[in-house]
This record gives sequence, C-alpha cells and structure tokens, in this order.
Amino acid sequence: MSDSLASSSFSSTVTGGPAGHRRILPALQLLVLLSLGFSAYGLVPRVRTDASHAALLVGWALLVVLLAAAWAVRARARRPQVRAAVSLLVIALATPVALLGTVGFTAPVLILAVALTVLDINASAGYVATACISVLGLVLVLVSGAPAPDVVDAVLMVAPLAVLLLFGVALGLALRGYEERLAQDAEVIARLRHAAETEKELLLADERTRSARDLHDGLGHRLTLVSMSLEYAERIRVRDPQAAWTEIGEARDAAHGALTEMRTWVRALSPVRDPSARGAAALEAIAESFRGTGLAVQVTVADCADARLTADEVLSLQVYRTVQEGLTNALRHSRARTVDIRADLADGDVILSMSNDMDELARARVPQGPAEPGFGLRSIADRAELCGGSLRADREGDRFVLELRLRGVC
Repeated sequence: MSDSLASSSFSSTVTGGPAGHRRILPALQLLVLLSLGFSAYGLVPRVRTDASHAALLVGWALLVVLLAAAWAVRARARRPQVRAAVSLLVIALATPVALLGTVGFTAPVLILAVALTVLDINASAGYVATACISVLGLVLVLVSGAPAPDVVDAVLMVAPLAVLLLFGVALGLALRGYEERLAQDAEVIARLRHAAETEKELLLADERTRSARDLHDGLGHRLTLVSMSLEYAERIRVRDPQAAWTEIGEARDAAHGALTEMRTWVRALSPVRDPSARGAAALEAIAESFRGTGLAVQVTVADCADARLTADEVLSLQVYRTVQEGLTNALRHSRARTVDIRADLADGDVILSMSNDMDELARARVPQGPAEPGFGLRSIADRAELCGGSLRADREGDRFVLELRLRGVC
C-alpha cells in the first residue's frame, strides 16, 4: 500500500466535489445500517434464552453507532488521508463483529467497507482488505471447533465470503471509474468555459472596434462639418455676413444631427427597462424608449402570447432581450426608420418576429439571405437553443427580418 496515499489525492478531488457520492453513498450506507439493525433485532429473542448472545447484540448495536459516526466524519473530511484512515477503521470495526456472528445481514457492511477502501485508497488496498478478512474468517473457522474435517473444507466454508468481498472491490472500482469520468468531464467543461470566455472577449473587442468605427464615421463626420462650418463663418463674417450666417445655420443642423445620433447610440446601448414589466407591457416599454430616437416602432402581441410571456419570467426576459438587440441593430446597422414587432403562439411555441426597413447604405452593405450574426445575436441564439428554440436573421428584399421561436420551457 505504499502508493495508497499518493493515489488518494485523486479521490480528494472527486469525492469532495458537488456531484461526488452525495447521492449514491448515503443511500448505500443507510441500507447497510438498516441491515445491521435487522441483525441486532433478530438477536433479541435469542438473548432471552441464551445469555451468550448478549455481547454480540451489544457489539452490533455499538457497530451501528460507530459506523454512522465514522461515515459522517468521512463525508465532511477534505484531506484524503482522513478518508483513507476512516475506511480502514470501518474495516477494523466491522470485521470482528461480522465474523463472530453470522455473515447474513452483516455481509453488506463488509462489502461497502471494501468498496470505500478501493475508492479512498486504491484497488490494491481493497484486495489486501479482502484477503485479510478472508484469512481471519478461515482462522476463526479452524479454531471454532466446528466440524471441519480438514483445511480444504474450511476454505470452502470461507470462500463465499471472499466472493462477496470481491463484489465490494468491483463496486469500489465502478465508483472510482465513475469519479474519474466525472473529473474528466469537469476538466473538459472548464476548458470549454475558458474557451467560451476567450471567444466572448474577442467578440466583445470586435464589437467595440466596430462601434468605435461607426461613431467615427457617423458622429465624427458630423462634428467635423460643424467645426469646418464655424471656422469658415468666422473667416467670412466681415466681408460676407449672409454667407457666414448660412454656414452657422448648416453647423447648427449638423450639431442637431450629431446630438440626435448620440441619443440614438445611448438609447440603443442602454435602453431603460422596468423590471416588473412582462409580456406586452415590457415590449411596449422598450419600444417607447427607442421611439425617443425618432424610430417608429409598432408592437403587436396576441393575447395568448401575452398570457404565456406574463406567466413565464424567463421566457419574457428572453423575448425582451431579443427585442432590445433587434432594435439596437435596426438603428446601428440598418439605419431604420420603422420597425414592426409581433409576438404570437404557434403549435405551443412563442414566435417573435421583427421587421425593419433599411437605408440605402445598409442595403448596399447587407446581402440578401441569412445574415452573419454578431455577438449579440449569437448570445440570443445560444439562449434560444437552451430553451429548445431557434433564431433566424435574414434580409428579405428591402427589409431585415429577425424571428425567434421558443418552446416556452427554459
């Protein structure tokens, strides 16, 4: 067992995890304690007629208490050495009581004790424990005075116990294999989560870069016009006051357009949401916040869809986020002036459809057919798939269409 504590470091990782044996082992341990309880109860009538069974009855009753305490300590132990020591202690406690009585109901405690030895130490420890218990049982048979003609017959009497203990080794190996797979899955999930976070950061960086470019091309251009108009008006204000006033008027219009565009960006990037609003009320609230940018938003929600969204907070939030992202994209990328939002039920599914017009620049940039989703739409699509739904984003003619389908169970 020289490699036992080294290999048990693995067990410290997996048995203390959230999935661990919190469901499997407590059930097995409870069944074992019940088996011992039945054994103790069965000895009560014998004690009344044969006082020699009293010590065995006390031993079994005490074993139930000690086993419960030992397994409680093991369940809370974080160090692998402690769990290994507890497993060996259980072997030491259970073996004499079981072998001095009848195997019967006491066999499960030995099987589980060997299984935990395999789990907390290693397979070799389980085989050693099996051999020690079997040898001790053989010795007790030989010295007990029972009619056994020779050693071969004594071995045959103990062999069933050894076979049962090997089932304990198999159980321990199965539990250990399960924990190994669990640990491997956890490692894969951790790597995938790290990769997803990295991809998310890259996508966010790409979105920030694109937003900065859009701000520079749109807002920056307008502010440049304001600056040039004011500078020109300052140069000609003496010799041509009328032209100067004309330039100032153009600068004012450009500044107004820049202010409107800035308000559009602020509203698109940070819309106001009423946390208590759901269903049609929530969609109307976000539509109203975008109407402040000059966008004409029409919201139509069927009564059946409104009832479903009002009753399901998770579903309502998913639809709300989709509308928020769709309105943001309509302003930023389509430079839309009108958006039509509809929510309905079809075959038990919640269907949200959004359609917006596109200006000339957007029509030249966005091809017909499915659109390449950005970070926002990808996030919505991922959440929709978790709810058993789907997301479609297409350009159809001169309009851009976003359709979300949800099963209604998230």
